[in-house]
Amino acid sequence: MRRLRICHLITTLGVGGAERGLWELCRRMDRRRFDVRVVGLRGGAVQRWLAEADVPVAVLGVRGKWDAGKLRPLVELLRAGAVDVLHTHLFHADLAGRAAAPAAGVRHVVHTVWTAEGRWRPWQFAWARLAKRACDRIVCVSESVREHHARRSGLPAGCYTVIPWGVDTEAFRRDAAARRRLRRQWGLGKDDVLAAFVGRLEFYKGVETLLTAAERLGPRGNVHVAIAGDGPQRPIVERFVDRAGGGGRVRYLGHVEDIPALLSAADLYVMPSLWEGWPLALGEAMSAGLPAIGSDVAGIRDLIVPGETGLRVPSKDPAALAEAISALAGDRARRQAFGRAGRKRIVEGFSIETTVRAHEELYDEVAGTCPGD
Repeated sequence: MRRLRICHLITTLGVGGAERGLWELCRRMDRRRFDVRVVGLRGGAVQRWLAEADVPVAVLGVRGKWDAGKLRPLVELLRAGAVDVLHTHLFHADLAGRAAAPAAGVRHVVHTVWTAEGRWRPWQFAWARLAKRACDRIVCVSESVREHHARRSGLPAGCYTVIPWGVDTEAFRRDAAARRRLRRQWGLGKDDVLAAFVGRLEFYKGVETLLTAAERLGPRGNVHVAIAGDGPQRPIVERFVDRAGGGGRVRYLGHVEDIPALLSAADLYVMPSLWEGWPLALGEAMSAGLPAIGSDVAGIRDLIVPGETGLRVPSKDPAALAEAISALAGDRARRQAFGRAGRKRIVEGFSIETTVRAHEELYDEVAGTCPGD
């Protein structure tokens, strides 16, 4: 039996949730059954990660959203690879991929929707309706995302498959040695409570809400905040820290490679997003046994069970966020109970192994038996 040839096409290979998720999927798929490769419209750090995992990767070097000149090289790549299934990720990759697939002789296309987009983007849903015959299945990373997309696009239920994303739960076990090392390095005592945020510093991640909440917590008490990540809102975070926001209790870490160590040092996790899909950083934090505080929005609702694994608060409400952080900071037993329940929820329901198996089954289903098998 020959291997199914799967090509993943993604808009960018920078470090983000979709890109990291794609890397996890590609490096774990069964190479005896699947020939996997990746094409990025634009490059980034994940290109190196894929290469190190022996996943073939190519970058088209698209200059802008409408650089149609790269469509021909994409067609040539797909045709040369005799691709059985083209799997597109993010809108612009889907736009290019569905246009290129027929010209390249690719018979099957799958598209993943990664987020319940909160901005007004009617053209994305119009495209989904227009090009539905060019796509075998739309994969949604959570039930919330499926509901959001189906409501906006009007597509029938049969167009969709929900495959919740997953976490490498073993990689995110708490590390007591890393906790001691980082907390000592940061001057945190045993009674200090560290709230962590990890993610792209984009406006929809709610970083400004977190900073305002930290300011409300003030210089007194034992609550500290660590922010890890990079992006367009980095200057806002740096200015806040420079003027000793929150009484000097907010620490900006920049881009952090060792996320498991940071989560081990933390006592709770905060995700004040305006919208999400299946928030990988939140899943990793819960896998690390951290109680979670998140906005009551799509995606986060799929993970945080209020009163069991954490707390949900209204988005863009720094007062409510500050109150929730303060409440958990003052209740060690509750934090521990939420953390245990959160890790159990991720281990039992959202492992990366389950995600990989579901994708492999989907490819088999949509492609059927390939000629020459």
